[in-house]
This record gives sequence, C-alpha cells and structure tokens, in this order.
Amino acid sequence: MQIVDRKSFDKLFDVLQDRGFEIVGPIIRDGAIVYDHLQSVSELPIGWTDLQAPGTYRLIKQNHATLFGYSVGPHSWKKFLLPSTHRLWQARRSGQGFELTVEAEEIPRYAFIGVRACELQAIAIQDRVFLEGLFTEPIYKSRRAEIFIVAVNCNEPGGNCFCASMQTGPKAAGPYDLALTEVLQGGEHYFVVETGSEKGRTVMASVPHRPAAPMEAEMSAKLVKQAVANMGRTLDTTDIKDLLYRNPDHPRRIEVAAPHPVDVVPVRGRHREIGANQQQGQQHDHYSRDRIEVEH
Repeated sequence: MQIVDRKSFDKLFDVLQDRGFEIVGPIIRDGAIVYDHLQSVSELPIGWTDLQAPGTYRLIKQNHATLFGYSVGPHSWKKFLLPSTHRLWQARRSGQGFELTVEAEEIPRYAFIGVRACELQAIAIQDRVFLEGLFTEPIYKSRRAEIFIVAVNCNEPGGNCFCASMQTGPKAAGPYDLALTEVLQGGEHYFVVETGSEKGRTVMASVPHRPAAPMEAEMSAKLVKQAVANMGRTLDTTDIKDLLYRNPDHPRRIEVAAPHPVDVVPVRGRHREIGANQQQGQQHDHYSRDRIEVEH
C-alpha cells in the first residue's frame, strides 16, 4: 500500500491525461452526482454527500472537503463502455444505387475515476456477458480494453445500500488498476492506494507517494469495517437461489409485477407531486408514485 497526500492527488489527473486518457468521473449536475468528462480535480463533488432512502435522493453540503464522500448515484459506467447509440455505417445515393461507408471510430481511452465496489462487480458481469460468451460484442471489447479504472472504497454507504450482504463491497475487489481509500481525520487528508495491475503500477510511479505506515493501513481497513456496519439495508442470502426457484408463483412476485396506478391530476400553477401521507402543496423530499399533479 502507498499513500498519496491530497495535495498530490491532482498529479494523478495530470499523469492520466499525459498518457492520453480522457478522465470520466463524478460531477454535480441537475441536483445529482453523475458521471461525465472531467478536466481537473476541482470538478469533483468536493465536500458534498448524498442522502438516499426509499423514494428520496438529495445532495447535502458538508463541512469538510472529501472528494468521494457520497454513495453510488443514478448513473452507470455502461454508457461509456457500450453506448446506447452507435453509427456503424453511412449510405449515400449514387446513381441508381447507394455507396456504403463504414464508420471508422477512434476508440476512446477512458480513465474512470471513483468506481465503487458494486460497480466493479457490475462491470465484471458485463465482461462475462459481452466478452466471455458464445458471441463477443466488438464495440464493448474495443472500449473495455482501453479503460483505466481508479476504484474508491466506500466510506459512507447510502440508505439503500446492501453490498455487504451480497459480498460485492464496500471494499473494491477488482477488476481495477488502482483502488483508493480516502482518509480525512485529525487535519490529515490522504489516500491509501492499492495497485491492481501493471498499468496501475506504471501510473503510480509518476505520482508522488510514499509507503503506507501500519497505522495508515489500519485506518483504511477500519473505515471499510465501519462502512459494513453502516449499511442502509441488509439481505439474507441464505439459500436465496433455491428459495426463488421454489416460489415462482409467490404472491409477492405478482404484487411487484402488477401495474401501479398513478393519478394524474391537471392543475393550474406549479408542478406538484403529492405523497400518500402528505397534504396537497406541502414541500417534501419524498417522491411518491401514488398521485401526481401536472401543469397544463
């Protein structure tokens, strides 16, 4: 394990950009933490966290300057690995026929900053589906081969998180090139760094760092344990596969699959959403599907 001080963390961005990577990571937009292109560390959601609970999501400004003090947001990395739209060819009319031009895409080289343990597991599943099956997805394969992943261990799981129950977090287990644990205590702000690939070791060689002291390594492990204890949800996975197979017609399946009625009420004035337990017009952070008022 190595230590990268906060003041040296910006160098990681510089090194990745010098090596031709486009940096993609968390950024605040439209009241949420989403993934998009970044030019500098200053664009990260510094000092922000998110409150997540059933039907609730909002950002909260904290009184400290953590870079990754939030849990998983509404976006996923898949849109960069397998875009929803991709032009394969173009056709141009020529006389009585057409001329086809195959699209020659320059494969982007992305450096993902801030990938969480559960997201790494999701990427691993995508790898199995798109790369290790009977057929290979060529667009995914070409993009995946160029990715540099900087994972971040979760210190503050959200109210809806249950990765500890699924053994998919909060500590990153790969695949990654670098994995960080952010530590901000007692006036010290640093990152405990673990390397997971030769690419990661090569990049770290150009970033100012020092070996982790035993106490710093212990702090990293302590924060992960605290995150496990602070999970918002738990799930008993004992015999879960056979349990699901034994109950194909369980009433709960039918309830979840049934259409949920929504009352759409046209009103004049502002758009309002009315929760079942709230008075009309009352401000709230909770979003309910039970009743929605929309503007003409």
